[in-house]
Amino acid sequence: MSAKQSNFVQRNHYTSEGSIKRVERSIRQNLHSALLLFSIAALLTVSLVYSFLPDTLPSKQLHNAISFSTLEAGRAKCEAIQTRQKKGVNSPSKDRSYNPRAEPTQEPILLKNAVVWDGQGQVLEDVDVYIENGIIRQVEKDIQVDGNKRVKVIDVAGHIVSPGLVDMHSHIGVDGWPRYTSSIDANEMPNPITPYVRILDGFNPSDKAIRIVASGGITSVLALPGSANVIGGEAYAFKLRPRSTVSNEDMLVQANNTEDTEWRWMKMACGENPKRIYGSLLHMQPSTRLGMAYMLRKELTKAQALMRQQDDWCHNAQHGRVDAVFPEDMDLESLVALLRGQVLLNIHCYETYDIEALIRHSLEFNFTISAFHHALDAYRIPEILRRAMNNITIATFADNWGYTKETYQSIPEAPRILYEAGIPLALKSDHPVLNSQRLMFEAAKTTHYGLPPQEAFRAVTSAPADAMGLGHRIGSLKVGYDADIVIWDREPVALAAVPLQVFVDGVPLFDERPIKPVENTRPAIKKHSVQTVPKRMDRARSFMLKNAGISFLNGTLVKGPLDLIVENGSITCTGSRCVSTHVLEYDLQGGYILPGFVGVGSSLGLIEMTFEPMTGDGNAPAVRNDNPKDLIRAVDGIKLGTQQLEAAYNGGILSVITAPMSKNIVIGVSAAFKTHAESLLYKGALLSKAVALHMQIGHEFKSDSFPTVSSQINYIRQLLGDNMANDNYYGQAARGEIPTIITAHNKDEIASLIALKQQDLPKARIVIHGGTESYLVAQFLKEADIPVVLSPVLCTPINFDSVHCLTGAPLTNGTAAHVLHKHGVKVAVGIPDNSYSRNLIWDAGWLAASSPSSAEFDDGVISQEDSIRFITTNVQEIYGLETAVDPNEFVVYSGNPLDMTSRLMLISTNEGLHLL
Repeated sequence: MSAKQSNFVQRNHYTSEGSIKRVERSIRQNLHSALLLFSIAALLTVSLVYSFLPDTLPSKQLHNAISFSTLEAGRAKCEAIQTRQKKGVNSPSKDRSYNPRAEPTQEPILLKNAVVWDGQGQVLEDVDVYIENGIIRQVEKDIQVDGNKRVKVIDVAGHIVSPGLVDMHSHIGVDGWPRYTSSIDANEMPNPITPYVRILDGFNPSDKAIRIVASGGITSVLALPGSANVIGGEAYAFKLRPRSTVSNEDMLVQANNTEDTEWRWMKMACGENPKRIYGSLLHMQPSTRLGMAYMLRKELTKAQALMRQQDDWCHNAQHGRVDAVFPEDMDLESLVALLRGQVLLNIHCYETYDIEALIRHSLEFNFTISAFHHALDAYRIPEILRRAMNNITIATFADNWGYTKETYQSIPEAPRILYEAGIPLALKSDHPVLNSQRLMFEAAKTTHYGLPPQEAFRAVTSAPADAMGLGHRIGSLKVGYDADIVIWDREPVALAAVPLQVFVDGVPLFDERPIKPVENTRPAIKKHSVQTVPKRMDRARSFMLKNAGISFLNGTLVKGPLDLIVENGSITCTGSRCVSTHVLEYDLQGGYILPGFVGVGSSLGLIEMTFEPMTGDGNAPAVRNDNPKDLIRAVDGIKLGTQQLEAAYNGGILSVITAPMSKNIVIGVSAAFKTHAESLLYKGALLSKAVALHMQIGHEFKSDSFPTVSSQINYIRQLLGDNMANDNYYGQAARGEIPTIITAHNKDEIASLIALKQQDLPKARIVIHGGTESYLVAQFLKEADIPVVLSPVLCTPINFDSVHCLTGAPLTNGTAAHVLHKHGVKVAVGIPDNSYSRNLIWDAGWLAASSPSSAEFDDGVISQEDSIRFITTNVQEIYGLETAVDPNEFVVYSGNPLDMTSRLMLISTNEGLHLL
């Protein structure tokens, strides 16, 4: 190729290459413009399309996706979880001016001249309390109100005014009065794991117990499921002010709440109850504590997994990466809430190792326990309790004990020990196990065993309120709190203290009564200046007690100062002129000398633990057997030296009358024996091997052999009538040689027994035992000379047979005992349950301390002397033991035994002086 040709080719090559680049640049520029124009057009198109679309997309789930509405519903649940966790714990506020539960028509109230116990340990003297809009607005001296306002002024005349009591363990509303089978809803069975059931769905706002319990000053309760199940379900907090709507939701403490963090509550149980019900009765799991722990941990594992799935879903939903609905399971919902800290957990537990196991589970699954309930052994393990993630409250009994293995080792000093160990303490009823109406009495009993009175009061006010997460609203009488208030007739920790008036949300619950000035202004705890009894006097059989304030020996009350001399176990002198030499002396400084109490109506000596049959004589079945030779005698089954008898002895009961345990109409023949004896073979241990013939009638004792009450009464008529002339126990009873004790509560059944005596068995010494409705036929009982052994002395309408029970002030003017006493019926006080034996003096003393002072009862006021007779000489006379009880045996109290601060100091028996 020539140079010319070569230059041409090269030139054309460069020219072609440049042209290509120019074309490429042009294309790129045009493409960018086109893309820009296309994008703008696309955006305009999308905007135009969306402008014609509806606001919400159709709820149609697409393949492998969820609808927009389902997504948003799930996100709302995620937000609710986050919001609840951010809210935290509620705090009290003095600026709070309105109670969401307030009654709009309720006028403001000013309480003048009050002594305030605030529920947090403070006592304010001579102050006023102003209530408005359901809130405590002012607590100070000499409050002046706006003259233009219509304000109700109540002069409380120096009485104690306090916050309403809080019972954090009740089955009110789901185990109501009377206990009709159709209305008992506390336990959902036979599934031991039921976290998904709710008390709210079964709470009866018309339960008869609500008004009665409120009359004891209880204004708020935590209504819990029962303790049959390992996980019992969800509890709710109610106020005991029935609403005109008859709505249980309107009774909720948190009703209409829009500001506070709303708490939820759950009930679990461990130990004997689930074991006995599922293992022993239903023959299914759990039958052991091992099985209970497994079932609980398994359910918590499932809840934990669900919670993590929910958390993952919420995290992914924030980035639009979810293709499934928000994970939920109704069976596990409340357990997940527990793991999130939204539920306050309450656990029924008694034994130390049961409590430790639940704390171990809580650490494993990272949840907190609000309170252990009952927990009678908790006082032994403060260090284990401190292993938990939070301060666990012990919601316990004052002194209820002994009916199961897990209650048998408890001691009445436990509340004091817990307090001294710094463990939060609450006292509760377990209503209807204990009558919640008497919750203040439970607190008062703890002061007898050393708990400071203000701590005892805190245990039924602010302490349970705090454990329920409601301590910012209830349980304290302070500015900004709900106006739940009680005006007391005496110091709350005194025997027989009852309200004069109760307010809930500033609304009075009972008819207004005149308030008289306080008569006794002594301190809550009077320190008895009793010196320590010299140990050398222990077991002494010869001694002198000087300067007694009262003596009631020989059934006669003698006021001191007086002295008493015992020589070789026998009383040789009582009076102001006793002189003795060469004997040990002790100055009682006003102490009381009383005869030993006689306990009747219990099964003391026949069984130690009601739910452990191996500890007892056994229960005879209901059969028809007319053969006198087959009649059971309690003396053949008595076991002495037991812990139950020791507790009775330490309560001043030196002798008991015990009948056989039986479900039959004819129970058997009772025996009388000394509580401190080690064996019936010891001289003087057995007072009588055949005291009385015992029988029982009523619905509780219907059977195949006796299907009706009328058949039961007819059987008694035939049995005693046919043996009138025979030399056997039936004949002795028919002829009145021994008493015939018949247990009955219903007024009409008691009336039939009165007619039975008058028409068929005129010589029989019939005695009514139980006698809840006996006051309704008091006049006829007097005419027929039929005594009544009241058991329990403070009744409840728990059964249909006792629906007419007189529950006492402020609802009724006195009790059955007061009406019977007014009509001249001989009255004694029985022991309704072995575990209550040591409280016998308080049960009798309650009647004197609460005796109506109105003109209606002027002839029937029960005196202190009467109340002592109810558990001593009256019992002896009714049962024919006047000469059997040793008159040389007595008990000594540091002061008036009706004062709960008084202590039983000394017991003198034929074995010598015993120092307590």
